[in-house]
Amino acid sequence: MLGRFFGRLTGGNWRPPAQELAFAAATGFDTVQIRSDRAGEIEDELGVGAAELGALFDDNGVEPVLEMLVRHPGEPGTIPRALRANLQAIDAIGFLRVHVHPVGPHEAAPILAADFAEALSIAEEAGLIFAVEHNAPGHRLLVEPDEIETLLEAVPGLGFVWDVNHTLPEHLARFLALRERVTLVHVSDTPLPETNHHLPLGRGNVDLDAARSFLDVPLVLEIGGLPHSGGPGLDTDEALVESLAVLRTGG
Repeated sequence: MLGRFFGRLTGGNWRPPAQELAFAAATGFDTVQIRSDRAGEIEDELGVGAAELGALFDDNGVEPVLEMLVRHPGEPGTIPRALRANLQAIDAIGFLRVHVHPVGPHEAAPILAADFAEALSIAEEAGLIFAVEHNAPGHRLLVEPDEIETLLEAVPGLGFVWDVNHTLPEHLARFLALRERVTLVHVSDTPLPETNHHLPLGRGNVDLDAARSFLDVPLVLEIGGLPHSGGPGLDTDEALVESLAVLRTGG
């Protein structure tokens, strides 16, 4: 049986959150992910107040999940500062699961463990499930499995967000071995060995059975938005509904 969590990226979406959440609830999604690109500016990015958005999530019976895209310049304290800037909105909206997707230069790598350890302390005090997302090949931070393993070993309470569309086939077993640390799975398709296309399910050759094996964490569909995948217009309602059916039934 598949996990009960499925979701959709809403940050920067083409319709207001109220309409997006109504669509999610009516279609059978019970998790919706919001992405914050500018720490402390979630309300501005979504065009709705945090308390109002939290009420919309409650009214629709949908769980909010937050992804924080943090551009790390290699300056200590970057991730804790970003988390602190979002804490008020996190509380008002009612997020439980929050993860950081760090991007930046190689110089940031030695700082990540200390940054995530400090941010984890902040998150635990706020009662959050806190995690890190890895990057696709071509990025400079947290791409190889050994980088993720080293970070998770250094920060024992940190969770891991696994993105199947970021994963080369030869890395699959290593990432699946981190199952007990996984708090969220991002699901989309890509024409392996090329990664990061964020295609609707069935348009690439990702091993979706690996994603389906996670029964107790949210599976969030991250479709469209990149040039590879046709831009934001590819995450149509029809594509999301069809991808949800593929994820649930295997066909």
